[in-house]
Amino acid sequence: MQIAKNGKFGDRIFPIVLPDAQIYRGAEIIKYIKHWEDEIEELNEGMRGVNAANLHGIREEIDQFTEIRNRIAELTNLLKDMNTLTPDIHSESDFEELLNAIALGLNK
Repeated sequence: MQIAKNGKFGDRIFPIVLPDAQIYRGAEIIKYIKHWEDEIEELNEGMRGVNAANLHGIREEIDQFTEIRNRIAELTNLLKDMNTLTPDIHSESDFEELLNAIALGLNK
């Protein structure tokens, strides 16, 4: 989330998308959104039962989860449009493509 906030997201990351990431179909991305909504709801429910003095850090966690939930569709859309290589391709090439891309990025 922090990298995406600072701009030039595509120039600043070298993603490796694992096969189980499920970022290529909208229905699967909705499951990620639902996950973060459930996390937020669980914290909200828990907060109702305790004194506010005992909640240091919880509000910040909810804010972080909310930001993830709000941006997950945008970020997965960017990732799925990037030319990412699979872990198998990286292993077969001894990560040569990734290392070349990092070196090129550092030389800019």
